[in-house]
Amino acid sequence: MNVLSDVYLSIEHIKAQYDSLSRQHRVIARYLLENPSAVLHMGIDEFAHTVGVSRATVFRFCKELGFGGYSDLQRSFSALRPVVQPPVASPQLEWVTKAMYDSIYYTLHNLDPVAFRQAVALMAKAKRLYWYGAGESGMMGEIANHRCWHLGIDSYVFRETLDVANFSMLRDQNSVFIFLSVSGSGPYLVKPLELVRQEKLTCIAITSHHFSPLVEAATVVLRAASPRSKVGTSIIPVKAGFEAIVNALLYETAKERGIPLQLTTEMF
Repeated sequence: MNVLSDVYLSIEHIKAQYDSLSRQHRVIARYLLENPSAVLHMGIDEFAHTVGVSRATVFRFCKELGFGGYSDLQRSFSALRPVVQPPVASPQLEWVTKAMYDSIYYTLHNLDPVAFRQAVALMAKAKRLYWYGAGESGMMGEIANHRCWHLGIDSYVFRETLDVANFSMLRDQNSVFIFLSVSGSGPYLVKPLELVRQEKLTCIAITSHHFSPLVEAATVVLRAASPRSKVGTSIIPVKAGFEAIVNALLYETAKERGIPLQLTTEMF
């Protein structure tokens, strides 16, 4: 039996209520959906300031969604998991350790099981898999494509210098297009997503955000947690959650296709 986590149930509850919320309550809901672990480390005053609403608005939001109060909201987003301490005392190493662990933990612990099985079914039947992402997401696409080569799965990766004309020539209802993007928005997605809509292509989105053009266009959406650091306006995400989903999809697809993949316990 699959037991869904409190975090997963809380996220699904907020998503179900989202359209009926007031404008300010939607601001809170959107922040929680995009930052599910942030609420654990903030008091109600800091949370209200970060989101840009009043303390009273946060309290009313909690009540409207059926929580006893802010503490109850925090408990619903908490998850019992071991605290991993690095061997070297360093704030940077501690952040990296926590970010890597949380990225995988929140991604897999809150994975939508229905969407995951649907994605596997599509990939198992696909004549060919097409991966697409830009920047670091493009590198993840390269990794996925390389693993497909090892597994004997027909696959191709589009790099960020995507030739849309060539992409248009590869319209195939028997193929599956897998988009990798933290934000799910950006100029590099505009023309490919137009093609997906026009040709009604099968598209799997692996993304972090709940609201984006990619989410709207995708046949199936899988969300990967991506803790991030910042340098000025530049964002540096931790992509361990993305790799976890890619691996899970490929291993399940291999099983469905009868590929004799041996899972070992070797590490070093």
